[in-house]
Amino acid sequence: MPRLRPGYLVLALTLFAAVAVGATGGLLLTRYRAAALAALADRQALLVSLQARLLDDEVGRLVSEMQRLSKLAEVDLADQNLEPEKRVLRIARRDTTLFSAAIFILGERGEVLWAEPQGAALSGPAAKLLGEARGEGGTVLAYREGALQVAAPIAGRGAIVGQVSTQSRDLFGEGVLRAVRRGGFALLVESSRAGAPVRVAQAGTARPDLAAGGGQRWVEAQDGSRWLVTEAPLGDRPLLLRLAEPASRLEAAVWESLRTLIAIVAGALLLAVVVGAALAVAIGRLERAEVELGRQGELAAMGKTAAAIAHEVKNSLNGLSVALDLLAQGRAPPAAVTEVHAQARSELARLKGVADDLTLFAAPPRLDLGEVDLADLCRRAAALSADLAHDCRAEVAVALPSGPGPVEVRGDAQKLLGALSNLVRNGLEAMGPGAFGEPLGEAAPARERRLELGLSQRGREAVVEVADRGPGLPAEVRARLFEPFVTTKRTGTGLGLAIARRVVEAHGGRLEAADREGGGTVMRVALPLTRTLPLARRSAATWSPP
Repeated sequence: MPRLRPGYLVLALTLFAAVAVGATGGLLLTRYRAAALAALADRQALLVSLQARLLDDEVGRLVSEMQRLSKLAEVDLADQNLEPEKRVLRIARRDTTLFSAAIFILGERGEVLWAEPQGAALSGPAAKLLGEARGEGGTVLAYREGALQVAAPIAGRGAIVGQVSTQSRDLFGEGVLRAVRRGGFALLVESSRAGAPVRVAQAGTARPDLAAGGGQRWVEAQDGSRWLVTEAPLGDRPLLLRLAEPASRLEAAVWESLRTLIAIVAGALLLAVVVGAALAVAIGRLERAEVELGRQGELAAMGKTAAAIAHEVKNSLNGLSVALDLLAQGRAPPAAVTEVHAQARSELARLKGVADDLTLFAAPPRLDLGEVDLADLCRRAAALSADLAHDCRAEVAVALPSGPGPVEVRGDAQKLLGALSNLVRNGLEAMGPGAFGEPLGEAAPARERRLELGLSQRGREAVVEVADRGPGLPAEVRARLFEPFVTTKRTGTGLGLAIARRVVEAHGGRLEAADREGGGTVMRVALPLTRTLPLARRSAATWSPP
């Protein structure tokens, strides 16, 4: 399966973040829009309710004024003299703003006997209004063609009528008029027609029939437009105040308030895209730099490998060259010939070892799996190192469990033996000649040169420990201990520990290095057990130099 490049991953995450931010922003905008529309509806309901109360007070003053005018002594049609009445109407219209539109005097048949100002037209049929006033025997309110009328009977079987246009600012107030200027309309409705359709003409534009159904609700007109219609009663009077606003205007007001939120969401989306693109570009550059660095590292490793191989081969070739020159002379004594022959074979074996190490390191280990007794493996590794232990004047102490059965793992016995033997050999060489800084060829100082090879069981793992009493590892070496071509010895390719670790990890285990208490190094191999055995006392055996 191809590896997903980090740059593409960042780009995908950026797109996901942008979609998430967009979806979240869309949800927030939708909820905010609904909440804002609800808030506007509540505000309109409060506005209409408050204005209805104010209008109720205004109508009360109109009624009181009309009742006062109707009871004046000068207002009497029975004397057939209208001059006093005309004078009263002029004074009333001049001194009060309540009936600034017009004031009328109606005769007993409903005819307009006088109007102030002269020529003013009475909205609606005058006879019907007169009949209502005389039938009620008191002041009546009527709403006729956009005008509020207050009629009071007077002596002589007539009536005095005050007319107020509903377009007056004094009647509806600034709040309602502001809604009207936004495209809505306001009017007074008789209580008996609450919720009934009303057609009204305003500013030369015909409004659709709307039925609020009482209170407040969204309604749809015959032309398909949506309106918010709110009604509120004028106290206990037979009138309602109705305010209708088009939904398009309310939506525009909502979107006006949403601009900041939309800008924030759009900015977040843009920022996410820009940052993601910048990260993708930066990661792409890092990837290219990483590839270049890896290539340079490979070239450096190849150069280091070539240098290490050349060094080893050169040393061996020098020895072989000396041996061949000596043998070619034909004058060397037999003992010298034998020694030179042995040295030549040693150098050839050394070259073969270098080739074997390179072969093992270059290819992943191929395992010939089977059941492996680790106790037997430890004994064999100690036996193979006997000659080296003698040369290093060291002893090898093997501590094995004495349980009822073998400590077995599933693995390749030869490769595990090679890895373990390498660890034992490194431990012995860490205590050998020159290991503690003394010049080669001089007598080694008296030290305890003891290598401990132990096997134990820890949970479901078998643990092999190789502990030497050498000088230990410097911190900078331990950090790179398992890298190829890293070594603290004067000779060797530095591939042994790298190969050992690859072998151990191929078996599902791990190889670690630690400081030994009291000095030295502990190499620890942990391998998964084939079966778990009960813990047992360990037996010890020791290989010492003769």
